Amino acid sequence: MILRPERFVLLLAAILAITLAGCDLSGKLEDSAPSAEGPGPEVSVPEASPPDAAVETLPPAVQAKLDLIRETLKTGSIRSLVRLANQEPDFRSNFGNLNHYDHWYILKRMGLDVIEKTEQVLNQPYGVKDFGAEKYYIWPELAARPPEDLVYSRLTFQERAALLELVSEAGIERVKGGEPYPGFRLAIREDGSWAYLLQDN
Repeated sequence: MILRPERFVLLLAAILAITLAGCDLSGKLEDSAPSAEGPGPEVSVPEASPPDAAVETLPPAVQAKLDLIRETLKTGSIRSLVRLANQEPDFRSNFGNLNHYDHWYILKRMGLDVIEKTEQVLNQPYGVKDFGAEKYYIWPELAARPPEDLVYSRLTFQERAALLELVSEAGIERVKGGEPYPGFRLAIREDGSWAYLLQDN
C-alpha cells in the first residue's frame, strides 16, 4: 500500500503527538515561555553620590598646583618636595620654627613617611573652606570639617573607614573626644598657592 504524501504527513504528526504525550515538558515549557506580565523590573544599583564638599570643581590654579604636587610626589624624594614647598613664601609644614626638611625628616624617623601620607590624603575627597576673602581647598575633606561636624557617631560607614585609614584608632579616639581632625592635611588656596601640609602631634 502506497500512502499519498498528505496522508504520510498526517501519520507522522499522529506518531509525534503520541510520543510527546508521554513526556512531561510542562516545567521546561514554563521556564522557557515568556511571562504574560512582561519582563520584570530592571534592578539597578545607585551610584554613590560624591561628597557635598567635593561637588565644587577645582579652579584651574588649584588644579595646576595639585598636579605639580602629585608629580613631585612621584619622585619619592623629600628634598624635591621641600624645593617645591620653598617656592611658597607662606607655606607651613609645622607649628614650630623647624625648616621643612628637618621637620619631615624627623617625622620619617618616627615612622611617618611624608610622601606616603601626602599621597594618601590626596586620594581622598577634598573639602572647601570659605574665609570670605579667599577659599582653601583641603585634603582630606574630613579635615575641612569643624569638630561639631565631625561627630563620629554621625559619620557614614565609608567615612569611618577612611578616618581609620588616615588617623588610626588613636586618632579616632581623639575625634570621639571632640577634637578636630588630627591627621595629615594639605591645603591649596584659591589662587593656586600651596598653604600647608601639616600633621598634628
